[in-house]
Amino acid sequence: MDHVSSSTLKSDLPVSTEVVQCLMEVGYVAVGRGLRSQAESVFNGVIAARPNSELPLIGLAVCKLNFGYVIDATKILVERALTLNPDSGLAKCFLAIAIKALGKGQEANDLMRQVYDITTDPAAKAMAESFLSGKDVSS
Repeated sequence: MDHVSSSTLKSDLPVSTEVVQCLMEVGYVAVGRGLRSQAESVFNGVIAARPNSELPLIGLAVCKLNFGYVIDATKILVERALTLNPDSGLAKCFLAIAIKALGKGQEANDLMRQVYDITTDPAAKAMAESFLSGKDVSS
């Protein structure tokens, strides 16, 4: 790596959108199979490849949530994902799930209602609708 300039930025990683999507799927499969450290490694790699996207941060937060690290997930969503994209409906949906897991059900419902009322993201809207209707969207 001596030949790599110190001015090379993380965002310069030449990773195609298709590879990023595939890696995100691999990360979620690893979460589903209980492979926490591997999932975290995958999501951290995607974060390095796409430092200006909240989506891999959401993946990392979902990983943390699934393994019971609710406060860590909340911090990732608030301090990183929503800082990059304050309008991210998906980040807000997963934040609501984390907030509910912290025992703040009304605050979670209020956030999901806000997402449902405002978002133009169909996935976030569907997730908010399921959450508000009492369906378990966290599994």
